[in-house]
Amino acid sequence: MKKRFVAPLTESEQQMLASAYHHGEKRALRRRAHAIPLSDQGKTINQISEILQIRRDAVSRWFKQWEVSGLDGLIDKRRSGRTPALDEHDHKRLQALVAEHPHQIRALQARFQEETGKSVATVTLRRALKKK
Repeated sequence: MKKRFVAPLTESEQQMLASAYHHGEKRALRRRAHAIPLSDQGKTINQISEILQIRRDAVSRWFKQWEVSGLDGLIDKRRSGRTPALDEHDHKRLQALVAEHPHQIRALQARFQEETGKSVATVTLRRALKKK
């Protein structure tokens, strides 16, 4: 089987990957940013997959993404998901209702449903208020 490595890294690429590895927001990015310099140091895909406890095809995919897009290729893209129950207007209205009914989540829930027609669980309201 042919051994595959990334192209030799420049000094700026090494610094960029080190920064992503040490300060990356998500664990997945930190792992990917670690794999590239390991390859540059001469580690094989099998060795890297063993070190990082990840499947070898994932490491190979990271190398391809790095070669095509650089660091941007290693960052997770936004994914679709469930649409939020509350939009920005709802969040603003909630803030106004909290001023009227502080510490009364049930009254807040009833008033919010009455005004917007949206039936939202108290847990969802608490989460929305904590966010803001």
